[in-house]
Amino acid sequence: MSRQTVSLVLGGGGARGLAHIGVIERLSHNGYDIRSISGSSMGALIGGIYAMGKLDVYTRWVCALERVDVLRLLDFSFGGNGLFKGERIIEVLKGMIGDRNIEDLSIAYTAVATDLEKEQEVWFSEGSLFDAIRASIAIPSIFRPHYYQGRYLLDGSLVNPVPIAPTLKDNTDLTIAVNLGARDQPPMQVQQAPLDEQQKTADRRRIIRFIDSMRQQR
Repeated sequence: MSRQTVSLVLGGGGARGLAHIGVIERLSHNGYDIRSISGSSMGALIGGIYAMGKLDVYTRWVCALERVDVLRLLDFSFGGNGLFKGERIIEVLKGMIGDRNIEDLSIAYTAVATDLEKEQEVWFSEGSLFDAIRASIAIPSIFRPHYYQGRYLLDGSLVNPVPIAPTLKDNTDLTIAVNLGARDQPPMQVQQAPLDEQQKTADRRRIIRFIDSMRQQR
Protein backbone atom coordinates (compact mmCIF):
# COMPACT_ATOMS: atom_id res chain seq x y z
CA MET A 1 0.00 0.00 0.00
CA SER A 2 1.46 3.35 -1.09
CA ARG A 3 1.84 6.13 1.44
CA GLN A 4 -0.42 9.16 1.25
CA THR A 5 1.37 12.22 -0.05
CA VAL A 6 1.05 15.54 1.78
CA SER A 7 1.38 19.24 1.06
CA LEU A 8 2.25 20.72 4.45
CA VAL A 9 1.45 24.35 5.29
CA LEU A 10 3.19 25.73 8.38
CA GLY A 11 2.02 29.03 9.83
CA GLY A 12 3.83 31.60 11.92
CA GLY A 13 3.77 31.72 15.69
CA GLY A 14 7.11 32.77 17.16
CA ALA A 15 8.36 30.33 19.77
CA ARG A 16 5.15 28.35 19.37
CA GLY A 17 6.48 27.44 15.94
CA LEU A 18 8.57 24.72 17.56
CA ALA A 19 5.30 22.76 17.62
CA HIS A 20 5.82 22.28 13.88
CA ILE A 21 8.61 19.85 14.74
CA GLY A 22 6.10 17.62 16.51
CA VAL A 23 3.68 17.83 13.59
CA ILE A 24 6.35 16.74 11.11
CA GLU A 25 7.57 13.93 13.35
CA ARG A 26 4.01 12.68 13.88
CA LEU A 27 3.24 12.68 10.17
CA SER A 28 6.47 10.84 9.37
CA HIS A 29 5.89 8.32 12.16
CA ASN A 30 2.44 7.55 10.76
CA GLY A 31 3.73 6.94 7.26
CA TYR A 32 2.77 10.13 5.46
CA ASP A 33 5.03 11.28 2.64
CA ILE A 34 5.60 15.06 2.81
CA ARG A 35 6.18 16.20 -0.77
CA SER A 36 5.70 19.95 -0.44
CA ILE A 37 6.07 22.60 2.27
CA SER A 38 4.87 26.19 2.37
CA GLY A 39 5.64 28.35 5.38
CA SER A 40 5.55 31.80 6.91
CA SER A 41 7.87 33.03 9.66
CA MET A 42 8.71 30.18 12.06
CA GLY A 43 6.90 27.83 9.72
CA ALA A 44 9.30 28.82 6.94
CA LEU A 45 12.25 28.17 9.25
CA ILE A 46 11.16 24.73 10.47
CA GLY A 47 9.86 23.71 7.05
CA GLY A 48 13.05 24.78 5.30
CA ILE A 49 15.30 22.92 7.72
CA TYR A 50 13.15 19.81 7.27
CA ALA A 51 13.37 20.15 3.48
CA MET A 52 17.16 20.25 3.92
CA GLY A 53 16.98 16.90 5.73
CA LYS A 54 18.46 18.44 8.89
CA LEU A 55 15.49 18.71 11.23
CA ASP A 56 16.98 16.19 13.67
CA VAL A 57 20.17 18.28 13.91
CA TYR A 58 18.19 21.46 14.56
CA THR A 59 15.94 19.75 17.11
CA ARG A 60 18.87 18.49 19.19
CA TRP A 61 20.49 21.92 19.04
CA VAL A 62 17.41 23.96 19.98
CA CYS A 63 16.45 21.59 22.80
CA ALA A 64 19.90 21.98 24.34
CA LEU A 65 19.85 25.80 24.31
CA GLU A 66 19.94 27.60 27.63
CA ARG A 67 19.10 31.24 28.28
CA VAL A 68 22.73 32.35 28.04
CA ASP A 69 23.05 30.59 24.66
CA VAL A 70 20.01 32.46 23.36
CA LEU A 71 21.47 35.79 24.49
CA ARG A 72 24.66 35.07 22.57
CA LEU A 73 22.62 34.66 19.40
CA LEU A 74 21.16 38.17 19.64
CA ASP A 75 23.07 40.79 17.66
CA PHE A 76 21.77 44.16 18.76
CA SER A 77 21.05 46.73 16.10
CA PHE A 78 21.47 50.42 16.81
CA GLY A 79 19.31 51.50 13.90
CA GLY A 80 15.62 52.29 14.08
CA ASN A 81 14.32 49.38 12.02
CA GLY A 82 14.63 46.57 14.52
CA LEU A 83 16.04 45.64 17.89
CA PHE A 84 18.26 42.89 16.45
CA LYS A 85 20.09 42.50 13.16
CA GLY A 86 19.09 38.84 12.87
CA GLU A 87 22.28 37.89 11.04
CA ARG A 88 24.04 35.99 13.83
CA ILE A 89 21.33 33.37 14.25
CA ILE A 90 21.25 32.81 10.47
CA GLU A 91 25.03 32.39 10.32
CA VAL A 92 24.92 29.90 13.20
CA LEU A 93 22.22 27.86 11.46
CA LYS A 94 24.03 27.97 8.12
CA GLY A 95 27.21 26.79 9.80
CA MET A 96 25.33 23.96 11.46
CA ILE A 97 23.27 22.64 8.56
CA GLY A 98 24.65 24.36 5.47
CA ASP A 99 22.77 26.28 2.80
CA ARG A 100 21.34 25.18 -0.54
CA ASN A 101 19.27 26.61 -3.31
CA ILE A 102 15.58 25.89 -2.83
CA GLU A 103 15.22 24.41 -6.31
CA ASP A 104 17.82 21.76 -5.41
CA LEU A 105 15.89 20.44 -2.39
CA SER A 106 14.22 17.04 -2.62
CA ILE A 107 10.97 18.55 -1.23
CA ALA A 108 9.17 21.42 -2.97
CA TYR A 109 9.42 24.46 -0.71
CA THR A 110 8.01 27.99 -0.63
CA ALA A 111 8.72 30.64 1.99
CA VAL A 112 6.45 33.67 2.20
CA ALA A 113 7.73 37.14 3.09
CA THR A 114 6.26 40.65 2.94
CA ASP A 115 7.48 43.44 0.68
CA LEU A 116 7.69 46.42 3.05
CA GLU A 117 7.15 49.14 0.46
CA LYS A 118 4.49 47.45 -1.68
CA GLU A 119 2.76 45.84 1.31
CA GLN A 120 2.28 42.58 -0.55
CA GLU A 121 3.47 39.01 -0.16
CA VAL A 122 6.54 37.62 -1.88
CA TRP A 123 7.04 33.91 -2.55
CA PHE A 124 10.48 32.32 -2.47
CA SER A 125 10.58 29.03 -4.37
CA GLU A 126 14.13 29.28 -5.68
CA GLY A 127 17.43 30.81 -4.67
CA SER A 128 19.20 30.64 -1.31
CA LEU A 129 17.17 28.82 1.35
CA PHE A 130 18.48 31.03 4.12
CA ASP A 131 17.80 34.26 2.27
CA ALA A 132 14.20 33.07 2.06
CA ILE A 133 14.11 32.10 5.74
CA ARG A 134 15.76 35.34 6.88
CA ALA A 135 13.19 37.38 4.98
CA SER A 136 10.25 35.37 6.27
CA ILE A 137 11.25 35.63 9.97
CA ALA A 138 11.91 39.39 10.02
CA ILE A 139 9.39 40.25 12.73
CA PRO A 140 8.77 44.03 12.68
CA SER A 141 10.52 45.98 15.46
CA ILE A 142 12.32 42.77 16.53
CA PHE A 143 14.50 41.93 13.51
CA ARG A 144 15.66 44.36 10.86
CA PRO A 145 14.04 43.96 7.43
CA HIS A 146 16.03 41.73 5.10
CA TYR A 147 17.27 43.69 2.08
CA TYR A 148 17.32 41.36 -0.87
CA GLN A 149 17.27 42.01 -4.63
CA GLY A 150 16.32 45.64 -4.18
CA ARG A 151 13.49 45.06 -1.71
CA TYR A 152 13.10 45.34 2.05
CA LEU A 153 11.38 42.16 3.21
CA LEU A 154 9.55 41.40 6.46
CA ASP A 155 7.81 38.53 8.22
CA GLY A 156 5.47 36.61 5.91
CA SER A 157 2.84 36.33 8.65
CA LEU A 158 2.00 40.01 8.21
CA VAL A 159 0.14 39.26 4.98
CA ASN A 160 -0.28 35.48 4.92
CA PRO A 161 0.08 33.75 8.31
CA VAL A 162 -0.98 30.31 6.96
CA PRO A 163 0.13 30.28 3.29
CA ILE A 164 -1.99 27.61 1.63
CA ALA A 165 -2.02 29.21 -1.84
CA PRO A 166 1.52 28.10 -2.84
CA THR A 167 0.41 24.45 -2.53
CA LEU A 168 -2.77 24.68 -4.63
CA LYS A 169 -1.06 23.30 -7.74
CA ASP A 170 0.50 20.36 -5.91
CA ASN A 171 -0.39 16.85 -7.05
CA THR A 172 -0.68 15.37 -3.55
CA ASP A 173 -3.34 13.38 -1.72
CA LEU A 174 -3.74 15.77 1.22
CA THR A 175 -3.10 19.36 2.23
CA ILE A 176 -2.47 19.75 5.96
CA ALA A 177 -2.34 23.31 7.33
CA VAL A 178 -1.05 24.11 10.82
CA ASN A 179 -2.40 27.34 12.33
CA LEU A 180 -0.77 27.95 15.70
CA GLY A 181 -2.95 30.98 16.36
CA ALA A 182 -6.28 29.22 15.89
CA ARG A 183 -8.79 29.01 18.71
CA ASP A 184 -10.16 25.70 19.84
CA GLN A 185 -13.57 25.24 18.27
CA PRO A 186 -15.75 22.44 16.93
CA PRO A 187 -15.29 21.55 13.25
CA MET A 188 -17.51 23.40 10.85
CA GLN A 189 -20.09 21.52 8.86
CA VAL A 190 -19.94 22.88 5.33
CA GLN A 191 -22.49 22.03 2.70
CA GLN A 192 -21.49 22.95 -0.79
CA ALA A 193 -23.44 22.61 -4.00
CA PRO A 194 -21.63 20.54 -6.62
CA LEU A 195 -19.87 22.48 -9.36
CA ASP A 196 -20.18 21.57 -13.01
CA GLU A 197 -17.04 20.74 -14.99
CA GLN A 198 -17.00 24.08 -16.79
CA GLN A 199 -17.02 25.98 -13.50
CA LYS A 200 -14.31 23.73 -12.06
CA THR A 201 -12.11 24.36 -15.10
CA ALA A 202 -12.60 28.13 -14.89
CA ASP A 203 -11.83 28.15 -11.16
CA ARG A 204 -8.75 26.02 -11.70
CA ARG A 205 -7.45 28.40 -14.35
CA ARG A 206 -7.96 31.41 -12.08
CA ILE A 207 -6.06 29.67 -9.29
CA ILE A 208 -3.17 28.80 -11.61
CA ARG A 209 -2.97 32.37 -12.92
CA PHE A 210 -2.94 33.72 -9.36
CA ILE A 211 -0.19 31.33 -8.25
CA ASP A 212 1.95 32.04 -11.32
CA SER A 213 1.60 35.79 -10.71
CA MET A 214 2.81 35.41 -7.10
CA ARG A 215 5.89 33.32 -7.72
CA GLN A 216 9.06 35.32 -7.45
CA GLN A 217 10.66 36.12 -10.79
CA ARG A 218 14.46 35.97 -10.84
